[in-house]
Amino acid sequence: MGKRKRDSSSDGSEADKKKKKKAKKEDKKKDKKKAKKEKKKSKKKEKKAKSSSSSESGSASEAAQQQPHSDEEQPPEADDAPSPKVVSVVSMWKAPTELAPVEEGILRFEYSADEVGPLGVRLSGGNPPMVLAVNPGTFAEKKGIPMNHEVHAINGFMLVPDNQEKVMQCLKARPVVIDLRPLGWKPQAMIKNMEERREREEAVAQGRREVEERRRQQVEIEKVERGQREAAERAEQRERQAREEEEAMALAREARRLRKVQEEEWTAQLNAEPEEWRRAAKQVMDAAYGTAIQVSGRRGLPLRLVTRRKDVSWIWAGELQALIGGQVPEAFSEWTEC
Repeated sequence: MGKRKRDSSSDGSEADKKKKKKAKKEDKKKDKKKAKKEKKKSKKKEKKAKSSSSSESGSASEAAQQQPHSDEEQPPEADDAPSPKVVSVVSMWKAPTELAPVEEGILRFEYSADEVGPLGVRLSGGNPPMVLAVNPGTFAEKKGIPMNHEVHAINGFMLVPDNQEKVMQCLKARPVVIDLRPLGWKPQAMIKNMEERREREEAVAQGRREVEERRRQQVEIEKVERGQREAAERAEQRERQAREEEEAMALAREARRLRKVQEEEWTAQLNAEPEEWRRAAKQVMDAAYGTAIQVSGRRGLPLRLVTRRKDVSWIWAGELQALIGGQVPEAFSEWTEC
């Protein structure tokens, strides 16, 4: 009996193990099936998104009709699966009347819903791209799209890096509105700001030129005034020199006149001596050494008679004379006439 019980318990444990293995296999199959359904669902939605972007009609109602509504087409696990992010091209479409008016210089071209296919232009790289060529026989040629123009906006979206994904989606759908601008185009607000800045800079430059012109005029005026002042100083100096020369000449004339008067007075004083004495004095001064000179009526002559000749005189016409072979001694300035 005991042996049979051990066998039954071992059989039960093996059955439980088999059930667990079977349950695990079934769970794995369910997980794989669920993952396969989710993958199939995501592919189907991506395919629907691509078909809606290449659709000829851009209306939201047609896009809604393309989505399935039956429960059979949608697996029950679709509610739990995460839906991929799909950019709605229809929501980004704006009719030309809804777009802001183009600025001056911008060219606007519209591709209608019937004009499907390539745009008909060859664009350059970079941002924004430039129209390098227009293919013949295309919508672009019929619309007159010019070459060497930059793409300004697509459906009102400016061609900046942040709008790249929107712009690419808009180009895949129709209708689409393309705005082109010539090379070097600038917005009117920027042009206005540039003109205002240029006017301010010109006003500043004009102010500087006026200041410089006033400075130059002031320098010229100062130069003229300095020339006039120097000319006046030179004229005053010449006048002063002429006046000083005139005064010096007047003093010299006066000195000569006084000297002449003194000499005349001195000559008169010399001539006041008796003729006989003056003649004897001359003989004494002219005679050789050791010669005897006789003066009638006198034993000798006054000293003044032999010292009043200019070459031997101490004082002549009131002026102290220099000694023979030397200068005028300072002590002689106090001597009196003998």
